[in-house]
Amino acid sequence: AAAYNVTAEVKYSREFVPLRNDAELVDAAFAAARGVFEPGNIAVAREPMTASEDFARFLDHVPGCFAFLGNGEGSAPLHNSSYDFDDEGLLFGTNFHVALVRQRLAAGR
Repeated sequence: AAAYNVTAEVKYSREFVPLRNDAELVDAAFAAARGVFEPGNIAVAREPMTASEDFARFLDHVPGCFAFLGNGEGSAPLHNSSYDFDDEGLLFGTNFHVALVRQRLAAGR
């Protein structure tokens, strides 16, 4: 602002809380994923991410786990006007969630 001989005031508010996955549910999600996806198609984020997600508010009240589901290659990134959703990805997501639910029910969870 000083370079243009103006002043600026910035007010910063933190709207999103950190998303913290439940360790037991992370293990359950990986087990379900291993039953659905090829080994090379499961990735682990080794470092914390700065993606914001209001799902974190739910995890303030109940244990949970947030997982990203890819949509293939060759498309523009998410939130881009050229993004092209691959409908076949729905089958993978559905199979993953069904496997997770079946696993949790079988474990009495």
